[in-house]
Amino acid sequence: MWCLVSQPNAVVIEVRLDHKAKGLECLEKVCECLGINKECDYFGLQYKTVKGQDVWLNLRNLIEHQVAGVHPYRFALRVKFWVPPHLLLQESTRHQFYLHAKLELCEGRLRPTDSQAICRTIALLAQAEFGDCNDSVALVQFFTYWCEHLGASKDDDEFIIDHIQSIQSEMKGMKQTTAEYWLIKEVSGLQNFGEEVFEGRTTNGSSVLVGVGPHGISLEHPDQVDHEKQMIPYTAIRSAASHRRVFEMWYLAGVEHSETLFVLKLESSLGANTLYRALTEKHAFYSCETVRGAVTSQYIRDLKGTIISIFNEDSPLGKKYVFDIQRTCREVHDNARRALYEKQNNVTPSSSSVVLSSPEPEPTTSQDSYKLAKLIDALTCRICMDATIDHVFFPCGHVIACGTCVKRCETCPLCRGTIDESRHVFIPTLADLPGLHH
Repeated sequence: MWCLVSQPNAVVIEVRLDHKAKGLECLEKVCECLGINKECDYFGLQYKTVKGQDVWLNLRNLIEHQVAGVHPYRFALRVKFWVPPHLLLQESTRHQFYLHAKLELCEGRLRPTDSQAICRTIALLAQAEFGDCNDSVALVQFFTYWCEHLGASKDDDEFIIDHIQSIQSEMKGMKQTTAEYWLIKEVSGLQNFGEEVFEGRTTNGSSVLVGVGPHGISLEHPDQVDHEKQMIPYTAIRSAASHRRVFEMWYLAGVEHSETLFVLKLESSLGANTLYRALTEKHAFYSCETVRGAVTSQYIRDLKGTIISIFNEDSPLGKKYVFDIQRTCREVHDNARRALYEKQNNVTPSSSSVVLSSPEPEPTTSQDSYKLAKLIDALTCRICMDATIDHVFFPCGHVIACGTCVKRCETCPLCRGTIDESRHVFIPTLADLPGLHH
């Protein structure tokens, strides 16, 4: 059978598979074609249901059992798990992240918060697309187009375009791949970066937008005049479940950490299942040391499989896995790093395309990249895997967390010892180290 997989820039890749192929085979072939096969865990394949809903293809199940209609089946290659750009080891992977971030900005799912951020974003987009271009007419048209899409004030169009031009002039000489890196870095600081959004209604009928992202769940009530996002970190979530169209989540709220039940009714049972799957997979990917067997072994059976299982419980017929996540964020990064390091040892350094951290200045070899990745890893908070470590626990003395995560810890995540107090420590950042910039 044939599968047509479109990239975020609308370029389509044709993939030929056996009619009994699973989703992972299709993703691996696409990633191999694009040169991102060492980091394909960050990506997924989306398809549209008959009702127009975007759903992630379950990579562990047969394709033909998930997608309606006849082949060629159409999928969209998208970033499923967003991570900061310094964790991406391959330039080709960063390029796909850039293409998806550009699409998110164009369609309004990512939105810079102020005019200064808008100007920086547009300048980086222009540098990534045109490089050191001297065609002022084309650049002004490009700036105007993106000002409209990112919601810049129309009253100050001329001032904003002049400001964007001055920012881009400072980027002269910056390589286009470097501009892509900094564009991802820019959008990774936005509040809704990496969120998968679902819309539903609470028990009292009010509309709620639920965002599932790298750090937890966000709840927003668009019907309210002064609606603020309520953030629920993964550490506060106790359990979740879905039943037909209803999604339920128990979490700890307030200073007293009282257990609260959140109930959301979605348009369909598929929507509730998709929200439950997104919460479970993102929690495992971003917050866990390893994916538990309880997650990877969950499955359901269709009617035929249920009847057969009465006589043979071990039969694989009709079995459909609920989740397809295999590795956590740390495991993906370490696995890709080892694979690329081994490849570098088997081929000449000039044939490697590994670039780590900020691409300015770029490491000269993959070995430099490997060492820099280990250094970045050592200075990153072990809980949120994002901010820099800057606190120490007492009395155990472990230095593994940032200031934000320290406030959520009652026991040390490493030794499970009781925390009497924590203190701020001053660890050199990458910018402070000679020869390195971040």
